[in-house]
Amino acid sequence: MTTPISLTTTPTGPSTVAVALAGELDLYTAACIEPTLARLTGDGERELLLDLAGVTFCDSSGAALLLRTHRRCTAAGVRLRLCRVQRLPARVLRALGVDRAVSCSFA
Repeated sequence: MTTPISLTTTPTGPSTVAVALAGELDLYTAACIEPTLARLTGDGERELLLDLAGVTFCDSSGAALLLRTHRRCTAAGVRLRLCRVQRLPARVLRALGVDRAVSCSFA
């Protein structure tokens, strides 16, 4: 059974929005939050900060979502940063090379 994921957005500056994710980032939950992340890349922000401190699990579908979000951000001129990535999700992101494509800071 898939654990739901929560997504909370907070404007942190005139052109930056922070998005805190909490829960498991997998095939089901990635599909649930992708429309919101896609909308945020086109909202005129210049920086999108994804706070992954509350993400307890990430599979290849979650990593693929982060890469798609990165591509959307790049196309829109938005800087994407992943921050406070926890140990288990960090292992997946490093193994799949997401940390080489997207700016990441690890907890």
